[in-house]
Amino acid sequence: MACSMRLVIIGTGTEVGKTHVTSCLLAEAQHRGVRIVGYKPIATGVGEQCEDAMRHASALQAQIIAPTFAYAAPISPHLAARREGRPIDLHLIAQRANELAQTCDVLVIEAAGGFLTPLGESITNVELIQALGPNRVLLVAPDRLGVLHDVSVCCIAATALRIRIDGVALSSPSSPDHSTGTNAAELERLQRGRIMAVFPRADIKAPESRHAAAAIWNQLGLVTLPHCLTLISTPQPSSHFDKPVFFALGWIKHPWQAEGLIQGFSVE
Repeated sequence: MACSMRLVIIGTGTEVGKTHVTSCLLAEAQHRGVRIVGYKPIATGVGEQCEDAMRHASALQAQIIAPTFAYAAPISPHLAARREGRPIDLHLIAQRANELAQTCDVLVIEAAGGFLTPLGESITNVELIQALGPNRVLLVAPDRLGVLHDVSVCCIAATALRIRIDGVALSSPSSPDHSTGTNAAELERLQRGRIMAVFPRADIKAPESRHAAAAIWNQLGLVTLPHCLTLISTPQPSSHFDKPVFFALGWIKHPWQAEGLIQGFSVE
């Protein structure tokens, strides 16, 4: 039986670059020998195939994993579900995630929209995240005007809802503006989140995309062993670190004991 790390990727909204970031992360982790699976549980605007699921599969050169709930209309999930008479069931999504987790070391789950995107009359992505129980949550935002506000609001909301955002990834927009390229530094200066990387508009296997993905995996604390990930949260002894690091061996109590045991990611 596999034991799997779960990473949920959520956006500040829709069409912010989540699928591109997810695909880059999938491709880079697989390149490093990690058994990884991508899962988009909810999708709207779906025709014969879910485009986001197809992009996940393409990144991994694997079979397409269909969304548990796919709807034809390109509208909010709760409206699409109401229109088709098929309400979203978080229990079924969690069940499917558990099944997929048995086949991999890392399960990457791409949510639809942002934290408060409605999934039903009384459920949002907040309840989805709680049902999935991820080890890490990564917030994706577009590197464009307005991102300072959007990231700030998401971080405030997540704190109020007791959801920890472990990091923020910016994705370069299709139409750059005068703020593009400066937002990461400004978010850091304003202390509006832990900015882990900025993803360029480039092929997922391009060196600059791989560097961004490697930076994310390193900072998320991904530790690989031949067959299994066992995640144990331990505090950092230094005030320079405000996030727990996950180690692969239970007897490791401090980061310096892990020297030589942690397989980091770097682009050769």
